[in-house]
Amino acid sequence: MTLQILRCTLMVLILGASAARADNLLAGTPDGFWLSGGVGLMNIEAHEYVYLGNNKASQLDWDTDGVVLYTVSAGADLGADWHVKGRLDLGFGGDGHMVDYDWVPGFAVNQSKDGWSDRSVHPDTRLDYYVNGALEVGRDIFTDESSNVSVGGGFKYTEVRWQAFGGSYIYSDGGVRNDIGELPDGLKGISYKQKIPTVFLGFDGSTSLDRLTLSGGVKGGMTLGIDDQDDHWLTETRVFGRMNAAPVLMLNAAIDYQLTDTASIYLAGNLETVFRKRGDMNSVDTATGEATLYRNAAGASLKTISLQMGLRARF
Repeated sequence: MTLQILRCTLMVLILGASAARADNLLAGTPDGFWLSGGVGLMNIEAHEYVYLGNNKASQLDWDTDGVVLYTVSAGADLGADWHVKGRLDLGFGGDGHMVDYDWVPGFAVNQSKDGWSDRSVHPDTRLDYYVNGALEVGRDIFTDESSNVSVGGGFKYTEVRWQAFGGSYIYSDGGVRNDIGELPDGLKGISYKQKIPTVFLGFDGSTSLDRLTLSGGVKGGMTLGIDDQDDHWLTETRVFGRMNAAPVLMLNAAIDYQLTDTASIYLAGNLETVFRKRGDMNSVDTATGEATLYRNAAGASLKTISLQMGLRARF
């Protein structure tokens, strides 16, 4: 499903850019197609929750720093101040870490982060992949010789997956935090995946100072639900979460330096936050296939921040 969505995103972008180029040539106007590619580093932070009524029963904090991020972007002027642009991000590697907290009634000290009854720590946490694709259509609402402001909206899809191996644990087994031990290195304990489709609206702006261009944007949106999947391999438990629509905030800023009339180098930063939202949870015993539905018992959130540099060309 992920590959199909990415293929569709790229195909729509290519077709839109090709159509725009053909229209511009027929109209006798300069072609407004651009393409950029970059590499950088990203930090990814996700949280998954399980609730028992109004109380937290479990919280897993997934965190990977130094993810190597590859980005390809493209866009085209459509005429009459309209434009289309798309972006594909792929992230791999990095230094991962995960902590799993539980608040078991009767053993939890309190509901604070330090009041847990059970905790496992997994320094060997591996990011399998991060994928983000976006397609946006916008229109210029202000333009002069050096500045531009546009409004736009579109659709984006994000998917991220981790696996946690080995680690240490402190459990409450008949007493508070009385069972302490280590998990074998390389033993797969927990894996986690999020799928986040989002619709968004926002503003972009830029201003040029000779060869230097400063640009930025702010966008807000809503997810079309957050689907997540948690596999606890040692207990043969698989949990599917379906969160309600959650607000999303996206911020970006960039500096471009013009090398030639058609080429520039850029430095860009991006911040995205998918705020926490609750939803239903379906827990499956993978040994027997027995499933149990828990209403409003799941929760999830995601935050990413990245810094990149790359090349941009206009044709």
